[in-house]
Amino acid sequence: MARRQRSEAPAPAEEAGPTPETAAKLRRDLVVRLAGEGRLGREQVRAALEVRRIWEAFGRGLFPAARHIAPVGERAKRAMFVDPIDRLTRAEERAWRLRYRPWAREMAVTVAAGAIRTTRLQLILDVVVDNHGLREVEGWYRMRHGAALEHIRAALHRYAEIAGWIDEPWRETRKSAAIRVNPANRMGQEGPADPEDDEEIFL
Repeated sequence: MARRQRSEAPAPAEEAGPTPETAAKLRRDLVVRLAGEGRLGREQVRAALEVRRIWEAFGRGLFPAARHIAPVGERAKRAMFVDPIDRLTRAEERAWRLRYRPWAREMAVTVAAGAIRTTRLQLILDVVVDNHGLREVEGWYRMRHGAALEHIRAALHRYAEIAGWIDEPWRETRKSAAIRVNPANRMGQEGPADPEDDEEIFL
């Protein structure tokens, strides 16, 4: 009687590739997709990933873990306020202080054109951090097709410029030129930006 042929051993987990859920998530990552299509440059992608990383870092520890219930004394200690900056690693804190924060201050008062005006900072949060589609975001703010990407590219280029990764400033076109407004003016009417305004409207 012939011996049954031994079945091959299953491939190691690291060779099996990503799970369907992970693969789907990667396909949905708009920054990765735009980079693959050549619509975001290398330094723009670098800026986008750092902005996202900083937002994720600030989110650490905001929600209680569900793994186990800690003793009452320990829960009381955890309930005490922790400065969000303390959640950052040294590298994250440096990126936030030297690059993200000055950039966010500028983007928070740079309004992108649209029937419903929004800032370039908000566009970055919608697309880069929250991963909403470009057409979806353009619909929210009644922007012309392609305008959201123009503003996002300009904002990320500016981040890379502040970071010292590139030297050449972004060349604003007539269509993508933004309006500088007073941060106190939430309706987006034109006006000078007040450098002394320290209202916290971003991280």
